[in-house]
Amino acid sequence: MTEFEIINPQIYDYLEKTLAETDPLLREMGEYGRAQGFPIIGAQVGRMFDFLARAIQAKQILELGSGFGYSAMWFARAVGHGGRVVMTEGKLSNVERARAYFTRAGLLDRVEFNVGDALESAKRYAGPFDLIFCDIEKQDYPKALDVARAKLRIGGILLYDNMLWHGRILNQTDAATRAVLETTHQLMQDETFVTTLLPLNDGQTVSLRVK
Repeated sequence: MTEFEIINPQIYDYLEKTLAETDPLLREMGEYGRAQGFPIIGAQVGRMFDFLARAIQAKQILELGSGFGYSAMWFARAVGHGGRVVMTEGKLSNVERARAYFTRAGLLDRVEFNVGDALESAKRYAGPFDLIFCDIEKQDYPKALDVARAKLRIGGILLYDNMLWHGRILNQTDAATRAVLETTHQLMQDETFVTTLLPLNDGQTVSLRVK
């Protein structure tokens, strides 16, 4: 669990068991992430991302912050043959681990790796993308909105992770927390998007681009 409890712990455990990774490789990736204390989205959110990508028939996905490829694996399975997930990650070791996972999954042709700053890497791509997922340093969250406006198609979906930020949004004022709150406020006020915030895992904003 996170530092605070959104739902009853017994219900949370039920969801974890019910919505667990069924694919052996995804399960292995999840177990690795949890063992290492790596902040992956988890299977509950992964299934939602898979659902959303399939619902809009996404073929072109941009990840701002990819880690070792856990969320990208959900997306790569969702985009199907001919789809592409553009991954961005600052640490080469994470990219090498991700490449190994995708090779084993037989999905290497559906992903493209970028090593370096996510926002700088995104500048290489004109888009349009069907879906953009943001999980970079929280201080940079507001900057990702400019990327979404420039590269996300109308009818596309923008996703942000950690929008409840382990409960810090309630009582902390550090730079990262302020950035999360600012991004949430901007999304809710921006007529370019229709946005909701789901209290799933550490909180996800789901924004549909409407104009």
